[in-house]
Amino acid sequence: MKQYNSSYYEDLIIGEYQYIVNGIEKANTLFNLNVVYNNQFAKHALAGNAPVDNNNRTWKCPQCNPNEKRLRLKIRDVSANRSGDYIIRKTMINGKEVLQVKLIDILPDFENMNPPAFTLPAGEFTMIKQ
Repeated sequence: MKQYNSSYYEDLIIGEYQYIVNGIEKANTLFNLNVVYNNQFAKHALAGNAPVDNNNRTWKCPQCNPNEKRLRLKIRDVSANRSGDYIIRKTMINGKEVLQVKLIDILPDFENMNPPAFTLPAGEFTMIKQ
């Protein structure tokens, strides 16, 4: 989507998520997917537009093609009102289109001396298109 950031227009990836553990829904922001906010980056649960190269120190990618682009996005944990950064890579595994995702940073909460724990799973994940 095209987003005006008060200086210029830029491309922005936005999204929402549903998080289920053992059949129990822990968080669901999918109903916000079509909402248009004044600041899409700040309001959507998933948003970003920062390209990442293969040698980025936060998640090196020796298996990536030399010109392959990955993307750094933010995810908002709606249960804890905290945010984190992750890197996403689109690739193929065993002939199936997948997304490889790694949560690389949980952002500090400067307004709260004892912030709630980040409740979304941390780590590296492979998501298979179904």
